[in-house]
Amino acid sequence: MTGAAAESSTAGRLGEIARTGYSLEGIVLGWHTGGVLIDWTGEFGRWLDEVEKRGGAPLTWALALLAELQDLPGPPTQESATFKRVRQARRHPLWRLAHPFDPDTAIRIIVWFPAPDQVVIALVGFDKARHGDVWYTSAAIRAEAMVDQWLREQGRS
Repeated sequence: MTGAAAESSTAGRLGEIARTGYSLEGIVLGWHTGGVLIDWTGEFGRWLDEVEKRGGAPLTWALALLAELQDLPGPPTQESATFKRVRQARRHPLWRLAHPFDPDTAIRIIVWFPAPDQVVIALVGFDKARHGDVWYTSAAIRAEAMVDQWLREQGRS
């Protein structure tokens, strides 16, 4: 499936995930069952904890995006409405995840795939409805610094 049909299918799937009421526990416990393994930074964890406390549409969309990410067989091979490269990133190939239009919230998650061996690091999460597009530049800078730190910790800098 390519083009508009794939975009429509993904948007429909995200909407269905959002309606089914995934829980964070269900996403976390499902990591090892297939698709990519998701890990995240402390910053992302704090953001997700705050979203979870507030609940509502932001939590629903964040969980739907994590479920979509988890279902990937590996790093994206092409851009889609859900997965796009972060153009402001200069040193590392960062991807942003986005859900279909919602007039009240616009959750975005910035991720990095350190290797094609099915691991993904969720770096930064935010609600674009509150921050707008200008936030991507600072998010890319912070996310790349997190990637650099991760590489140093792994002895791969």
